[in-house]
Amino acid sequence: MNETSHRELDLEKLGFLLIALQLAIFAKMSLDLGFDRASDGFPMLVVCTALFVVGQRRLAGRPPNRGAARWLLASRVAALAMLTLGTLAVGYYRLVPDAAPAPEFTVRGLFAMLWIIIALKGAGMGKLKPGSAMGLRVFWTRDSRLAWDKAHRALGRVLFWGGLAGLVTSLAVEPQVSFLLWFSTVALGLMLALGESWRSWRLDPDRGLSGHDAC
Repeated sequence: MNETSHRELDLEKLGFLLIALQLAIFAKMSLDLGFDRASDGFPMLVVCTALFVVGQRRLAGRPPNRGAARWLLASRVAALAMLTLGTLAVGYYRLVPDAAPAPEFTVRGLFAMLWIIIALKGAGMGKLKPGSAMGLRVFWTRDSRLAWDKAHRALGRVLFWGGLAGLVTSLAVEPQVSFLLWFSTVALGLMLALGESWRSWRLDPDRGLSGHDAC
């Protein structure tokens, strides 16, 4: 097992640790505030953390290549940090007596981390080789190395530069606006990547010959 696999497994264990903390906070909120108040949005944090752990397990089976690994690992660390901060913020402001509502700056800070996550992903996407669980895996990217490369370079450019632009504005605009811009950036990146890779696949004389069905 290589060094990257060890780090992926460490993040998986940290994810399990965070889920345990979330369940402890949820149990305390249920006792003190009632189940309805405890379940107001908080279970979504638990679900997101569980999805993070599942993603780590998939990455352990199909790790990214060295050129992309450090950027994608950094994005996973940022995602885990965001989930941890969100968990602690919700738990504190619901459980601490007479605590003021969560300051708006905290919410904007979490959205800033969302922009950091996609910028880091974008930095690694263009270097991603076929076979990783992190890739954009549709029929034509699996059938053609050219289509795979085109898809991930296009997606990487949009996520990286869009992530940087969003990060610049994240603390100044309203959180709802920041989320809309974040979602639009990801959707635009996916559409461009799928469209460009489809055209490349149709023009690729070597499609179907490179064994990408095993990716």
